[in-house]
Amino acid sequence: MIALQGPRSDRRQRRGIAAIFGAGVAALLASFPFDVEAASCGSYPKDIRAAIKKHVETLRALERETTDRLKGLDTRTFDYLAAQARAATGAIADKDALAAEEELSRCRESIPPVRRVCAQAAQALVSLIEEQAAGAATTASKQLYAQAMPQCERWMGFAPFMTVFRTID
Repeated sequence: MIALQGPRSDRRQRRGIAAIFGAGVAALLASFPFDVEAASCGSYPKDIRAAIKKHVETLRALERETTDRLKGLDTRTFDYLAAQARAATGAIADKDALAAEEELSRCRESIPPVRRVCAQAAQALVSLIEEQAAGAATTASKQLYAQAMPQCERWMGFAPFMTVFRTID
């Protein structure tokens, strides 16, 4: 007995060919490097936020404590506060991580320099605290900090503070 192919068999055969062709095209597209690049470029802001958010919170707390120290409400020394700020700065300004962020300039869409800006803000806070320990913070240091830290805070999802270190005399 010979099996006759009817309309149903023909449809099944076409669906099978389409499925094989579709799988082949999908595999071919998956092998292109732009998919991997797009994934790392697209997830960077979220990844960096998770990596440095607690360090930015530490900087904010140190800024608050330093302003309290100026008012006489905190007994910790400026040297102690500066050392704590240096430790947070070291975690944010990791050389390898900054280099990796720099590599993201190859991405099609602009990637914000989150780590670099937050590292600048952290270093500016260290300078402010050290200057305060020596007498008084300079206007240039305050300006640098007042520009960098609010941007860093926005990227981390924090509302910026208003302290004496962010107001220019």
